[in-house]
Amino acid sequence: MKLFESRIGPSVFKSYYEHAEKVFETVENMNACVKAACEGEDIQGHITATSESELAADKIKSEMRDVLRGSVRLAVDKPVFLDLVSRQDRIADYAENVTEILSFRKLYENKEAKALVLELADAVTSTVEEYKQTVGRFEYLLESAFSNKEKDIMHQHIGRVNDLEHRADLVEAKAASYVFTNGEDQPLAASHMYRLIQRLDDVANAAETAANSLLPIISK
Repeated sequence: MKLFESRIGPSVFKSYYEHAEKVFETVENMNACVKAACEGEDIQGHITATSESELAADKIKSEMRDVLRGSVRLAVDKPVFLDLVSRQDRIADYAENVTEILSFRKLYENKEAKALVLELADAVTSTVEEYKQTVGRFEYLLESAFSNKEKDIMHQHIGRVNDLEHRADLVEAKAASYVFTNGEDQPLAASHMYRLIQRLDDVANAAETAANSLLPIISK
């Protein structure tokens, strides 16, 4: 029997990873929505797909909470594990917010601004993808009984999440600066795009926060 099955329960850790998968699916759908919006395509289908993925993530989160109300044993404190789940879920919440913002109006008509938004969306998605890989590695850490080797691997993954989030921050700053500098002719549209840029960056920030919340567990 695997360690996470004997110490964390047969379904809770599996659900945690399934939740991470749904969170990443939400971000992928968000990214597709951003790309469609920048290309002037219909985005309603992408908005719906994003909402459905976020709802699926919410359902898994609720199921985990229900399980943890019972007598299941955990390799980590229950409040700590619930905090991990909540921080992970916030990534999907922000991703859905991005598509909600896109539904308000068409994007600022500026080719360079749209290119920067696309670059940012890809950077954000890469950050969340690395976070998902980090969570996937958590099983190996538990199975190894928190071996130093697996701790080092987890630290490497978390470091990459931080690096990718920093890259997203740099793109966000560049995109925001460009929109502010060149958006005087379409102030409402520019303001809308700036709000979109901020929320996209929030998705990457949430992934970094979720990854860093694993550090106290790794250090035990």
